[in-house]
Amino acid sequence: MIKSLLSEIESDVIDIKVKKFDYIRTTSVPNRYDTTLTFERGENKTGKELETCVLFVDIRNSVALNKKHTTQTMGRIYSIFTKSILKAAKYHKGHVRNIIGDRVMIVFDPNNCFTNSIECAYTINNISNIINSTFTAVDFKCGIGIDYGNLKVLKIGLHRRGSEVVDNKNLVWVGYPANIASRLTDNANKTTI
Repeated sequence: MIKSLLSEIESDVIDIKVKKFDYIRTTSVPNRYDTTLTFERGENKTGKELETCVLFVDIRNSVALNKKHTTQTMGRIYSIFTKSILKAAKYHKGHVRNIIGDRVMIVFDPNNCFTNSIECAYTINNISNIINSTFTAVDFKCGIGIDYGNLKVLKIGLHRRGSEVVDNKNLVWVGYPANIASRLTDNANKTTI
């Protein structure tokens, strides 16, 4: 019954409100399999904290592109865009921590994060040019946003077994760098009329 579900969720809300959040300083980017990050109900939550650069990148005007081009063309664009961004992130010592449609989040280890994130952005710009020159019928552009600062990382989700394990766990990145980098991405490489 829905009443039972809502009662359980109400207990979860109260649990989150009253439990303490502890953060461990780190110099490496955590991932969802990090066993020191917790989301156990009834216990204090343990997260991680680091000061570093965050880069977001996404495809400009993807809604309009999807209206204009076939699903086969857009499938190719999304596939090569994501694959290329993953390779660029790894090359520049970045860690991909979120892929949502046409948006990718890359977090860098604090050591040399300024240089690594800027060089990664430069590489992504070159990737954009390659994609645009290959798919000449598609006006391909991407927006890139980077910010630096203090991030707190928490594990979120539910315990699941089987094929749903990965889809029900993730990390949330709390702090201005993630928010600002995302907002900068929204405004990057746009022309106003």
